[in-house]
Amino acid sequence: MTNEQKSAAERRREPRVNSTLAVIYQRISPREIEADPYDTRFDLPQHFTLRDELTQIDSVQRNQMDALARENPRVAGLMQALNLKIDIIAQAIGDSLGRMLSPVPQGVNLSTSGLSFHAAEPVIPGIYLHLAISSQASNYHIAAIGRVVFCEDEDLEGFRTGVAFVNIRHHDRQILARDVQRKARNNEVVEEFQNPDQI
Repeated sequence: MTNEQKSAAERRREPRVNSTLAVIYQRISPREIEADPYDTRFDLPQHFTLRDELTQIDSVQRNQMDALARENPRVAGLMQALNLKIDIIAQAIGDSLGRMLSPVPQGVNLSTSGLSFHAAEPVIPGIYLHLAISSQASNYHIAAIGRVVFCEDEDLEGFRTGVAFVNIRHHDRQILARDVQRKARNNEVVEEFQNPDQI
C-alpha cells in the first residue's frame, strides 16, 4: 500500500457528515502550503479575521484595564461595561457580515481531515487550494490549506472536489471536530462507501 493509499484510508476512518457550508477557494502554489491560512497574502473575507483582531486588542487592553482597576476601580468598572457593549456589537456585526458576504451555502461532506464540495470548474487533483469555510448554523469561519485528492463531474451540480487539509490551525480543527461530533450524535454521519465491485 502506497503512502497515498494509507493516507486516504486513514481519512476514511474518521467520521464524515453532510453539512451546509459556504466555501471560497483559490488555487495556491506548493510554496505557500506552510503559510498561516489567515496570512494576508490570501483573499479572506474581513469577517474571518475580525474575531482574531478583536482578541488581540483585548489581550493588550486587559493589561491596561488591570492597571486602571488598581488606580481607579470605578472608572475600570465603567470601562469594562463599555467594552462588553463593544463586544456585543462586534459579534452582531461579525455575524451579519458573515451572512451577507459569504457565498451561497452548499451541501458539503465534512470531516476533520478534509471536505468535498462542488466547484464551478474542474480542479486538478494534486494542486493546493486555500479554503475559507463558513458555517452559519454553527457560527464559525475558518481558513485552511488543502490538497485536491479528486474531482468528478456531476453534471448540473458542478464538479465534486475532494480536498485533504494539509495546513489548518489546531483550534480550527477542534471547531470542525466539535461540529462533526455534534452532527454524528444527531445521526447525520454518512455511511461508509461500499464499492459495488467488492460486495
